[in-house]
Amino acid sequence: MFQVVVHTPDVVGDRMAGPGIRALHLAEELAKHVPTTLISQLGPIRPIGPISPIAHGSPEAKTALREAAVLIGQPARGFRKRRRGQRVVYDMFDPTVLELRELYGNAPSMRQRVHLAAEWWRLTEALMRADLLICAAPKQREFYATLQSGEAPWIEVPFGIDLGEVRACEKPKDNIVVWGGGTWEWLDPAAAVDAILQLNREGLRAKLLFLGRARPNRNLIDRRREDRFEELLRRGGEHVSANEDWVPYRERLAWLRSGKIAIMLHRRTAEADYSVRTRLFDAIAAGVPVVASAGGFAAQLVEREGLGLVVPPEDVQAVADAIRRLLTDDDFHSICVQNLEGIRSRFAWEVVTRPLVETIIQWQT
Repeated sequence: MFQVVVHTPDVVGDRMAGPGIRALHLAEELAKHVPTTLISQLGPIRPIGPISPIAHGSPEAKTALREAAVLIGQPARGFRKRRRGQRVVYDMFDPTVLELRELYGNAPSMRQRVHLAAEWWRLTEALMRADLLICAAPKQREFYATLQSGEAPWIEVPFGIDLGEVRACEKPKDNIVVWGGGTWEWLDPAAAVDAILQLNREGLRAKLLFLGRARPNRNLIDRRREDRFEELLRRGGEHVSANEDWVPYRERLAWLRSGKIAIMLHRRTAEADYSVRTRLFDAIAAGVPVVASAGGFAAQLVEREGLGLVVPPEDVQAVADAIRRLLTDDDFHSICVQNLEGIRSRFAWEVVTRPLVETIIQWQT
């Protein structure tokens, strides 16, 4: 029987980051058309829906990988074809090698150098041996094309939105700015904190809320990053707060709607140019205008579609000015909300996954 396996090294459960969210929805959309199994690390609570993931490394997972006609995952998974006729699809939406370069800095340890070299090897193997490659934005394909030695075709599958979670809500009464994702080395939460402090010194009351600090994937927690974040919270004082735990997936939009602005800032890095910023799609679903650093797919979409304001990277004054305008210019804020609502349907998961679904159905026949 024709079977598809979607595999992610990330956690799928009640609390998820971008890779887990994407894998879950890819599997759910494929399952509408072909038998599909999702393999992942398991969160304490499994998601409620048409797909219930099975644990990476379990006997059930090994059997599914061996018997599947199609294997879908990120290069970090490193699929090996287990039988003749199996097809492998690599999802290249997350530029892991560029993230690791920022994560490890200019003086990586021997272990870090080995890890980075291994990820580069997995990437080149994926680009050489895949039967199909997925990018999330055209610029990502440009980057990978310089490395690709194989002849696999490409399809584009952006990140998506679950329209079933979209609903109208009351306008927020408080001037809350929401940081929805992680605080990785290539991001710039310090600029958001400093901008909020500046606005309050100038007499505009505003607060910054980090939705969650403890990652769903406990293997990715870094004590040094936690210490830096603690220092940042102390600097922000009463104007900055953070939820101790990562917000549950089904609650994230309600938290976003409590704010007037969603903010996503990054530093000037190569990662920024090829990023997607999955939390942008939460802001679209919630109808919350965005302040984003220039560079990458998210900023291009915000600017082109009028979803908020784009600022130069690492420019605290520009961030403060953008927040001020969205907090005080009600007409402009309303226009941004209308634009957010207007593009939602274009990014429904069933729409963005169509090229993948059509390819898999063609392979099945």
